[in-house]
Amino acid sequence: MDAITEPAPISFSINAQYIKDLSFEGPAHPGDVISPNPPKIDVQVSAETRPLELNVFEVTLKTRATATVENKHAFLIELAYAGIISTPQGLDENALKYLLLVEVARQLFPFARNIIANATRDGGFPPLLLQPIDFNALYNQQLQGEAQAAAGNA
Repeated sequence: MDAITEPAPISFSINAQYIKDLSFEGPAHPGDVISPNPPKIDVQVSAETRPLELNVFEVTLKTRATATVENKHAFLIELAYAGIISTPQGLDENALKYLLLVEVARQLFPFARNIIANATRDGGFPPLLLQPIDFNALYNQQLQGEAQAAAGNA
């Protein structure tokens, strides 16, 4: 399947943004994991949507990051950061899905990134500064996975 190119911009409104869930676990004291070797950090990010009413959706950006230093668990942080979005009427299903999972996620990400940086810093570790994410590439990967799953079921 060919990669999906970005459609023309569609206007939308972010009515609210909020933390749905935030968890930080730091079983090791920062001094317990001091090492000349850099920590191994595993980050997973996903976006989910759910309709609330006609043309109003909740988009949740879920981020999970774990840090280990020399096989010692340093910290785990999980954040579900959401926005309530109003979309224009009459969008086809593909345009709506792209808008919510790519464009809205792109707008929510800097706020989630800041929350994660502050929480890890407040937990006694250097702030975890997540690198920018290409939500368009993630969306294309998701579409390819769905196409392969559909082809496997055919």
